[in-house]
Amino acid sequence: MTAVVTLENVSVRYLSAAEPAISDVSLCVEPGELLLLAGPSGCGKSTVMRVVNGLVPNAYRADIAGSVTVGGQDAKGLTIRQISETVGTLLQNPGSQVVGHSVLADIAFGLENRGVRASDILARVHGVARRLGIDESLLSAGTNELSGGQLQLVAFAGVLVMRPRVIIVDEPLANLDPDAATRLLRSVREYVDAGGAAVVIEHRIDAVVSITIDRVLYLEHGRTVYSGDLSGFLRTADPTSVKLPFDTLLTRADDLAPQHVPPPGEPIGTRLRYTAADLGYGPRRIVHEATADLAAGQRIAVLGRNGAGKTTLLRAAVGLVDTLDGSVELQDRPVSHYRAGELAALCGYLFQNPAQALFTGSVAEELAFGPRNLGLPADDIDRIGAAALEAVGLADRPDIMSRPPRTLSFGEQRRLALALALTLQPPTLILDEPTAGQDQGSAAHFLDAIWALASVDSIYFITHDVDLALWRSDRVIVIEGGRLIADGSPSEIVRDLSLWHGHTCPRGRAVLRDTDFVRAVRAGIPVSQRVPPPHAMARELGPKIWRTPQ
Repeated sequence: MTAVVTLENVSVRYLSAAEPAISDVSLCVEPGELLLLAGPSGCGKSTVMRVVNGLVPNAYRADIAGSVTVGGQDAKGLTIRQISETVGTLLQNPGSQVVGHSVLADIAFGLENRGVRASDILARVHGVARRLGIDESLLSAGTNELSGGQLQLVAFAGVLVMRPRVIIVDEPLANLDPDAATRLLRSVREYVDAGGAAVVIEHRIDAVVSITIDRVLYLEHGRTVYSGDLSGFLRTADPTSVKLPFDTLLTRADDLAPQHVPPPGEPIGTRLRYTAADLGYGPRRIVHEATADLAAGQRIAVLGRNGAGKTTLLRAAVGLVDTLDGSVELQDRPVSHYRAGELAALCGYLFQNPAQALFTGSVAEELAFGPRNLGLPADDIDRIGAAALEAVGLADRPDIMSRPPRTLSFGEQRRLALALALTLQPPTLILDEPTAGQDQGSAAHFLDAIWALASVDSIYFITHDVDLALWRSDRVIVIEGGRLIADGSPSEIVRDLSLWHGHTCPRGRAVLRDTDFVRAVRAGIPVSQRVPPPHAMARELGPKIWRTPQ
C-alpha cells in the first residue's frame, strides 16, 4: 500500500533560530493508520506538522533537509494549495482558520472554493455537523459568538467536510470538554477506519487511548526517542512529559516522581463579587443571575461544558463582557468604574488564544511593553521580564529574548502570554485553560511557580482537565447553560453524583465526566481531606492493587 505521507531523515532550522527545530525525523503514514505524535512542548511536533502540510518551507522561512512526499509526490514541487488536496489540518488555535461569518458559512467555505454544487455542500455540511454533535441551531450562529471549544469543533468540521486523504489534528483536546473531545476523537477514528489516515498531536495520552492508536512517534529536543506501538510507549513514556492514563500510573507507581502539592488557600475577604449578574455581548445573554463571592487567597477552578459560560463569567472581571443586569465588583468597586490600566494591574488575564496578547517583534519587546507603560525604570523592566520568563519556564530557551513570538510553539506562546500578565505584578490571575498546549512537565513547572508567587494571592482558572482541577484548587464552581449549578470543595464536588456521568451524554445537571482518578478519589479520600495529586494517589494504591496475593 502506498503511503500518504513520508518523511525521511528530515531536519528543519527556522531562519530566525540558531538551532534546528527537528533533526533526522522519519515517519510514514499509510491509509487506514492513526499515528499519535507526542513529546514535550517545543520538541518539534508542530514543525513536523508544518512539514507535512507544506507550511514549512512555503509559509515559514526555514532551511529543510531530507525527503518529504505527500500523496506519492515530492513535496518540493507542490504548493500549499496542492498539498491541502491531500492533507487537512486542525490547528491548535482554531480562531486562525475560522473565516466564515456564520458556522454554516465557515464549514462550507472550502467546498464553495472548490466549486462543489450547493445541494452537495449542504448535505455534506449537515452530515459532518451531526457526527460532531453541532446542533442545527448553532449552524446559524455567528462565529464571533462561539466559545473556544465550539470554535474547535467548527474548525474540525471544516476539515472533515473536505475529505482529505490524511488529517492532522494538533492538540485537539485543548479547548474541548470531555464529551466534545470524545465525539471528535471517535470521528477521527471513523475517518481512518473508512480508509483515511490521521496524525493526532496530543500531550493528554489518557484521553486518546479510548480510540485505537496504531503507532506512536515520540520526540524530544527535535529527535525521535520512540517509534512503535501504544503498549510499548505506555511502558516507557516519561510521566512528567505526557499525561498517562491513571491505570498506567498504577502499574508504574514505583517510577512516579512526587508532584508538588499547593498549600491550601486561606480566604481573606472577597476579591470578586457577582450579584444576580446577567453577562453577555450586546443583547445576547450568556450567563444568567450569577451570584458568587470569589475570595482573595483562594485557588478556584471553574468547570463546565463548551459554551456553558465559563469564559464569559471570568472575562467580566476585567471588563471584557457587558454586565446586562445585576453587578460585578472587583475589590468592592464595580468593574465598569475602573480604567483598563487599573484592571490590568489588579487582575492579570491569560486568554485561550495567546495571539490576542502578542503583537511586537520580539519576546524582549513584549515583556517590556507593560512595565514601560507603567513608567518603570529600564533596570526594573529587565529584571521583571527575566523573572516572569523564569516563572513560566521559558528562560532557558536559546535566543529567547530575540525570538519573534510567532515563531514559538503554541504552548510556548501561551506561556509567554502568561509572562506578560506577570510583568504587571497583579494580585489576582485569571487563567483560561492554562495547561492547554503544555506537556506535563512544562505545565507543572509554571503552575508550581505561579502558585508560589508572593505577589499573587488569588488564582481563578478555567479548565476541562477535571483531574487537575480537583487537586490544584481549594474550591470548584460548575457552570451549565449559563447558570452556576454547583459550588464547593473538590471533595464535595466529587461526591455530588448528580454532577457526573459515565460514557453517555445525558442532559441536565450531569455535566462532568468521571475519570479513573475521580473514581479513585471518590472511593478512597474522605470528604474532609484534600484531594492528593495523581502520582501520590497511584503510589498509595498501586502496591495494593498489583502486589496483593490473589
